[in-house]
Amino acid sequence: MRIPAAILAKCRPHQPNGLTLTMLLTIVTFTISSNSFTQSRYDWRTNIDQVIHETDSLSLKSQRTFYLNKILRKDEPLKETWYYTTHNNNIIVFEVRYRIDSLEYTETYYMNRGRLICMELYETDFLSYYEDEIKHGEVFFFDHDMLIQYVTVGNGLADLSFRDPQYEPLRRFYKRYIELQKNILSLATN
Repeated sequence: MRIPAAILAKCRPHQPNGLTLTMLLTIVTFTISSNSFTQSRYDWRTNIDQVIHETDSLSLKSQRTFYLNKILRKDEPLKETWYYTTHNNNIIVFEVRYRIDSLEYTETYYMNRGRLICMELYETDFLSYYEDEIKHGEVFFFDHDMLIQYVTVGNGLADLSFRDPQYEPLRRFYKRYIELQKNILSLATN
Protein backbone atom coordinates (compact mmCIF):
# COMPACT_ATOMS: atom_id res chain seq x y z
CA MET A 1 0.00 0.00 0.00
CA ARG A 2 1.26 3.40 -0.96
CA ILE A 3 0.90 6.60 1.09
CA PRO A 4 0.45 9.68 -1.09
CA ALA A 5 2.88 12.46 -0.25
CA ALA A 6 3.87 15.72 -1.84
CA ILE A 7 7.62 15.48 -2.24
CA LEU A 8 9.60 17.97 -4.24
CA ALA A 9 11.93 16.14 -6.55
CA LYS A 10 14.43 19.01 -6.71
CA CYS A 11 14.81 19.38 -2.95
CA ARG A 12 17.20 17.23 -0.98
CA PRO A 13 15.94 15.99 2.41
CA HIS A 14 18.52 17.99 4.40
CA GLN A 15 17.88 21.31 2.59
CA PRO A 16 14.79 23.38 3.45
CA ASN A 17 12.63 24.56 0.58
CA GLY A 18 11.72 28.25 0.10
CA LEU A 19 8.47 28.16 2.09
CA THR A 20 10.04 26.38 5.05
CA LEU A 21 13.01 28.76 5.03
CA THR A 22 10.67 31.77 4.96
CA MET A 23 8.63 30.40 7.86
CA LEU A 24 11.78 29.67 9.83
CA LEU A 25 13.12 33.21 9.28
CA THR A 26 9.73 34.67 10.25
CA ILE A 27 9.67 32.71 13.50
CA VAL A 28 13.23 33.72 14.36
CA THR A 29 12.50 37.39 13.55
CA PHE A 30 9.31 37.34 15.61
CA THR A 31 11.12 35.74 18.55
CA ILE A 32 13.92 38.30 18.47
CA SER A 33 11.55 41.27 18.11
CA SER A 34 9.26 40.09 20.91
CA ASN A 35 12.27 39.56 23.18
CA SER A 36 13.57 43.04 22.40
CA PHE A 37 10.11 44.54 23.07
CA THR A 38 9.90 42.72 26.38
CA GLN A 39 13.45 43.78 27.21
CA SER A 40 12.73 47.45 26.43
CA ARG A 41 9.66 47.43 28.70
CA TYR A 42 11.76 45.80 31.37
CA ASP A 43 14.50 48.39 30.92
CA TRP A 44 12.33 51.50 31.42
CA ARG A 45 10.75 50.03 34.53
CA THR A 46 14.10 48.86 35.88
CA ASN A 47 15.60 52.31 35.29
CA ILE A 48 12.73 54.07 37.06
CA ASP A 49 12.85 51.61 39.96
CA GLN A 50 16.60 52.18 40.30
CA VAL A 51 16.22 55.98 40.31
CA ILE A 52 13.43 55.76 42.91
CA HIS A 53 15.52 53.45 45.10
CA GLU A 54 18.53 55.81 44.96
CA THR A 55 16.29 58.84 45.57
CA ASP A 56 14.64 57.24 48.60
CA SER A 57 18.08 56.42 50.02
CA LEU A 58 19.19 60.05 49.63
CA SER A 59 15.91 61.26 51.16
CA LEU A 60 16.62 59.33 54.33
CA LYS A 61 19.82 61.37 54.75
CA SER A 62 18.99 64.85 53.50
CA GLN A 63 15.27 65.50 53.36
CA ARG A 64 14.06 69.04 54.12
CA THR A 65 10.63 70.07 55.39
CA PHE A 66 8.46 73.18 55.40
CA TYR A 67 4.79 73.95 56.00
CA LEU A 68 2.26 76.00 54.07
CA ASN A 69 -1.00 77.27 55.51
CA LYS A 70 -3.78 77.70 52.98
CA ILE A 71 -7.50 78.34 52.96
CA LEU A 72 -9.51 75.43 51.60
CA ARG A 73 -13.17 76.46 51.48
CA LYS A 74 -15.36 78.72 53.58
CA ASP A 75 -12.34 79.90 55.55
CA GLU A 76 -11.43 76.32 56.44
CA PRO A 77 -7.67 76.16 57.07
CA LEU A 78 -5.50 73.62 55.29
CA LYS A 79 -1.98 72.85 56.45
CA GLU A 80 0.31 71.26 53.87
CA THR A 81 3.54 69.59 54.89
CA TRP A 82 6.15 69.64 52.14
CA TYR A 83 9.20 67.36 52.04
CA TYR A 84 11.87 67.65 49.39
CA THR A 85 15.33 66.32 48.64
CA THR A 86 17.99 67.85 46.41
CA HIS A 87 21.06 66.26 44.89
CA ASN A 88 23.69 68.32 43.03
CA ASN A 89 21.40 71.37 43.40
CA ASN A 90 18.54 69.58 41.61
CA ILE A 91 15.26 68.55 43.19
CA ILE A 92 15.00 64.78 42.90
CA VAL A 93 11.86 64.12 44.93
CA PHE A 94 9.20 66.10 46.73
CA GLU A 95 6.12 65.12 48.67
CA VAL A 96 3.07 67.05 49.81
CA ARG A 97 0.87 65.80 52.67
CA TYR A 98 -2.36 67.35 53.85
CA ARG A 99 -5.52 66.36 55.67
CA ILE A 100 -9.12 67.13 54.78
CA ASP A 101 -11.67 65.97 57.34
CA SER A 102 -10.71 62.40 58.25
CA LEU A 103 -8.68 61.70 55.10
CA GLU A 104 -4.97 62.23 54.58
CA TYR A 105 -3.67 62.87 51.07
CA THR A 106 -0.12 62.22 49.95
CA GLU A 107 1.35 63.37 46.63
CA THR A 108 4.87 62.18 45.81
CA TYR A 109 6.80 63.30 42.72
CA TYR A 110 10.05 61.58 41.66
CA MET A 111 12.25 63.41 39.19
CA ASN A 112 15.26 62.48 37.11
CA ARG A 113 17.28 65.14 35.26
CA GLY A 114 14.60 67.74 35.86
CA ARG A 115 11.74 65.63 34.49
CA LEU A 116 8.93 63.79 36.21
CA ILE A 117 9.40 60.02 36.06
CA CYS A 118 6.94 58.80 38.70
CA MET A 119 3.99 60.35 40.49
CA GLU A 120 2.18 58.69 43.39
CA LEU A 121 -1.12 59.90 44.84
CA TYR A 122 -2.63 58.21 47.90
CA GLU A 123 -5.71 58.73 50.01
CA THR A 124 -5.66 57.12 53.47
CA ASP A 125 -7.69 57.34 56.65
CA PHE A 126 -6.10 59.83 59.02
CA LEU A 127 -4.84 58.07 62.15
CA SER A 128 -6.13 54.72 60.95
CA TYR A 129 -5.54 51.57 62.93
CA TYR A 130 -3.40 50.12 60.14
CA GLU A 131 -0.59 52.39 59.07
CA ASP A 132 -0.64 51.35 55.41
CA GLU A 133 -4.39 51.27 54.86
CA ILE A 134 -4.90 52.89 51.45
CA LYS A 135 -8.43 53.82 50.47
CA HIS A 136 -7.43 54.87 46.98
CA GLY A 137 -4.16 55.42 45.15
CA GLU A 138 -2.76 56.11 41.72
CA VAL A 139 0.76 55.70 40.36
CA PHE A 140 1.89 57.22 37.06
CA PHE A 141 5.12 56.40 35.22
CA PHE A 142 6.43 58.94 32.71
CA ASP A 143 9.14 59.15 30.08
CA HIS A 144 9.78 62.62 28.62
CA ASP A 145 6.36 63.85 29.80
CA MET A 146 4.60 60.92 28.15
CA LEU A 147 2.55 58.56 30.29
CA ILE A 148 3.96 55.03 30.03
CA GLN A 149 1.94 53.22 32.68
CA TYR A 150 -0.94 54.13 34.99
CA VAL A 151 -1.86 51.97 38.00
CA THR A 152 -4.75 52.41 40.45
CA VAL A 153 -5.27 50.72 43.81
CA GLY A 154 -8.17 50.74 46.22
CA ASN A 155 -11.84 51.09 45.53
CA GLY A 156 -13.95 53.85 44.13
CA LEU A 157 -12.99 57.21 42.72
CA ALA A 158 -11.35 59.70 45.01
CA ASP A 159 -10.79 63.43 44.90
CA LEU A 160 -7.34 62.71 43.46
CA SER A 161 -8.60 60.69 40.47
CA PHE A 162 -7.99 62.13 37.03
CA ARG A 163 -10.36 62.03 34.12
CA ASP A 164 -7.45 62.43 31.69
CA PRO A 165 -4.47 60.50 33.08
CA GLN A 166 -2.16 61.67 30.28
CA TYR A 167 -2.27 65.43 30.91
CA GLU A 168 -3.95 66.24 34.22
CA PRO A 169 -1.22 64.63 36.37
CA LEU A 170 1.40 66.66 34.48
CA ARG A 171 -0.59 69.85 35.09
CA ARG A 172 -0.76 69.05 38.80
CA PHE A 173 2.96 68.25 38.87
CA TYR A 174 4.00 71.50 37.18
CA LYS A 175 1.70 73.53 39.45
CA ARG A 176 3.18 71.86 42.55
CA TYR A 177 6.74 72.09 41.21
CA ILE A 178 6.43 75.84 40.61
CA GLU A 179 4.94 76.25 44.09
CA LEU A 180 7.87 74.31 45.57
CA GLN A 181 10.46 76.40 43.75
CA LYS A 182 8.86 79.67 44.89
CA ASN A 183 8.82 78.51 48.50
CA ILE A 184 12.40 77.24 48.39
CA LEU A 185 13.47 80.68 47.12
CA SER A 186 11.48 82.48 49.81
CA LEU A 187 12.95 80.19 52.49
CA ALA A 188 16.46 80.90 51.21
CA THR A 189 15.98 84.67 51.41
CA ASN A 190 14.61 84.57 54.98
